Formats: sequence, C-alpha cells, structure tokens
Amino acid sequence: MEDLAYRLNKASAELARRAADDVSTQTGCKRFVAGAVGPTNKTLSVSPSVERPDYRNITFDELAEAYAEQVKGLLDGGADVLLVETIFDTANAKAALFAIDRLFEECYEPRPVF
Repeated sequence: MEDLAYRLNKASAELARRAADDVSTQTGCKRFVAGAVGPTNKTLSVSPSVERPDYRNITFDELAEAYAEQVKGLLDGGADVLLVETIFDTANAKAALFAIDRLFEECYEPRPVF
C-alpha cells in the first residue's frame, strides 16, 4: 500500500485537523494535530538475509523519499507536529529526520518534531 501513503496520511491528518478545530471551537483551548511518521518494513542497519549480512534491500535515499512522501501527506493535511516512530533502527530515524529537514528547507514551514 506504499503508493497510498500520501493519500492515507493526508486524509488522516485532515480528519484529525477537523476534530481538533471542532474541540478548539467548543472549549476555547487550542488543540494540535500530531502526525506519526513510520515505521516501515525496511531497515538500513540489518540485513533481511541471514546468509548475506552485508545485503540491504533499500538505500538511505530511497527510505528518505518514502518518509518524505508520508510527511508531505501529514503536512498537507494540517499536522502541527511530527512524531518520528522509526526508533527500532537509528539509521531509519536518521533518514526520516533528513527527509523532514529537507522538506522544511525546500517547501514547508517548519513544525516541531518529536
């Protein structure tokens, strides 16, 4: 379903944005939307093949692009905060943070990242 990542994240963030705005209007207290990024079923640090410990089935750039696609959907849908959930692999987390930084530099207003 990777080809749906942008659409799913955008629709999810839009629903959360509407709910947060409704509660903000009702209570007078600002509510925020947190968008979660990852995890994926790929890893940069561990080989998926026991027989070939040096093998990787994805590159850093490919993974960063996948995270960028997720983040674009969340930001276009109205997320206020981004949560990186790829901590099982620090190299994956680095790819996610790299993708987020690049998007902030190129085309999106920076948001808090957790």
